[in-house]
Amino acid sequence: MIYSHSRLQTYENCPFKFKLRYLDHIKREEAESIEAFVGKRVHEVLQKLYAESLLTRTNTLADLLNYYDLLWKENWNDNITIVRKKFNKEHYYQFGRKGIENYYKRYQPFDQSITIGTEMPVNFDLDDAGKYKITGYIDRVAHANGIYEAHDYKTGSSLPSQRHLDTDRQLAFYQIAIQEMWPAAREVRLIWHYLAFDLDLVSKREPADLERLKTDTIALIDKIEAAKEFPAIESGLCNWCEYPDLCPKRKHFYIVENLGENGYFKDRGVSLTNKYAQLAGEKEKIEEKINVVKEQIVQFARKEKIEIIKGNDHKVRVKITPRLKFPGKDTLERAALDSLLKDAGKWLEVSDLNTGTLSKVCKQAGWDKSLIDQVRECATEEETISVYLSQLDEYDEE
Repeated sequence: MIYSHSRLQTYENCPFKFKLRYLDHIKREEAESIEAFVGKRVHEVLQKLYAESLLTRTNTLADLLNYYDLLWKENWNDNITIVRKKFNKEHYYQFGRKGIENYYKRYQPFDQSITIGTEMPVNFDLDDAGKYKITGYIDRVAHANGIYEAHDYKTGSSLPSQRHLDTDRQLAFYQIAIQEMWPAAREVRLIWHYLAFDLDLVSKREPADLERLKTDTIALIDKIEAAKEFPAIESGLCNWCEYPDLCPKRKHFYIVENLGENGYFKDRGVSLTNKYAQLAGEKEKIEEKINVVKEQIVQFARKEKIEIIKGNDHKVRVKITPRLKFPGKDTLERAALDSLLKDAGKWLEVSDLNTGTLSKVCKQAGWDKSLIDQVRECATEEETISVYLSQLDEYDEE
C-alpha cells in the first residue's frame, strides 16, 4: 500500500475507519462537510491566483472574489452537511470570503517568492529499498533567495500552537520530497497560512528531524500492517464519518436518526438508556447519603471504642486497620523508593507482573510475534463487561 499523511492520520484517528476504507475497500459517497466545501473553494481560488501569476496575469481582489462566488454556486448542493447548527450556509460563505481578502491584502503584489508549482503531486520513499512509499499534494511550492518553501493554506477556525507545528508530519513529508526533487534545496521553510487569523506560522526541520520522522513513520506503517484488530475510536470526527451504519460506536445513532419522535421513544435502546440514566442518577443521590451515614458510623465507633453497632434488624461491623501508603507512580518520592529497594536487592521480592500492560502489548503486537504467541498460550480468553453512562455532547444533541 502507498501511504499518505491523510491515510496515516485516518488510522491514528480511527483504525476501524481505516480498515473499512483502505483494507475492506468499502466505497461510500462521503457526505461533504461545509468545512471541507469552503476549504476546497478557497484552495481553488488561491491556485488560480498563483497558477496565472506564472503566466504574468495578475488577478485583482475583485477577480478572485467573483471566482469564489462562481465556484460556490457551481458546486453547492443540498447534500453538504452543516454539523454546527448555530451556523448556516451564509456564515461559512462569508468566512471563506474573508479568508481570501485577508490573504490578498497581506501578500499583494505577490512577489515575495517565485512559484514553482501549485497543487503539486509528490511521491518519495522512506527507505532505500523502496518498500515504504509516501504520496501527497503540496498546495504551493516556491523559492526565494535560494530558500525553497512549502506552503499550506488552512481554512479552519482553530489555531494550533507553534510546538504542534514543529512536530507536524505533513509538511515535513513535503520537505523530504522537495529535497529529493531539487537536491540543491538545502534549506526548506514550511509555511502554514491560517487565513481566518491573517497569520502565518513557519517551521524548519533539520536533517536529524527528517531521519527521525522516517523512522517513526516506518514503525507506524509496520504497526498498521501487523494489526489484527482495528478498534473504533469515538471523537468529534464521528459526525463527519461516512460509515455510521457499520460502526459499533455510532450505529444506534444512525438507526434512530430517522425514526421520528414516536419511533424514537419506542426504540428499545433509547428506552433502556433513559431508564439506566434515571436509575444511575437515583443511585448517585443514594450513595451520597450512604457516604454521609457511613462517616457518622465511623465517628460513632471511634468515640465509643466499639467495632459492631446493633440496629433493629441489622448490625454494622466497623474495622479500622492501619496500613502504609507509599508514593504514587511517576513521583520523585516513588523513584527514590524504587532505587532504595533495588540497591538493597529486594526489588524482585515486592515487584509483580502488570498483566494489564502485558495484555495491551499482546494486542498492539509491540513485541516479537513468537514471544507474543508464547505469552498468549499462558492466558485464557475472557470478557470484561462494563457499562458506562455519560451525557450526549453538543454534536450528538444536534
